[in-house]
Amino acid sequence: MRRPLDPVLAAVLAWAVPGAGHLVLGRWQKGLLYFVSIVGTFVAGWLISGCGNVYFQSGRWHVLLQVGAGLVTFVIGFCSKAVEPKLTVMNFFEVGTLYTMVAGLLNVLVVMDASLTSIRLRRRRP
Repeated sequence: MRRPLDPVLAAVLAWAVPGAGHLVLGRWQKGLLYFVSIVGTFVAGWLISGCGNVYFQSGRWHVLLQVGAGLVTFVIGFCSKAVEPKLTVMNFFEVGTLYTMVAGLLNVLVVMDASLTSIRLRRRRP
């Protein structure tokens, strides 16, 4: 019988593509749910902002939370042009940015769950 995936590799896969860590661990329902939820929330926030709230400029601390969503942050960040926010939340950031930041934070939880799931599966099998 094949040994379950290493917890570190499961975490890296889960970060890179939300839900991928769970898919390779055989938890395809969780993996699909996480992918649709996190990538959907991220893309919805990006669209709400006018396709310009993910960019890597100095002083842009929001991207630190957005990076939690994985490679989608880099793909969108390097392929889109930044725009000025229109609708802001308490004058700090606009609503679409809030969506993308929440998606990043949710994926951090998914990464932790994938790693812990891998550890539990390894303990069950000899």
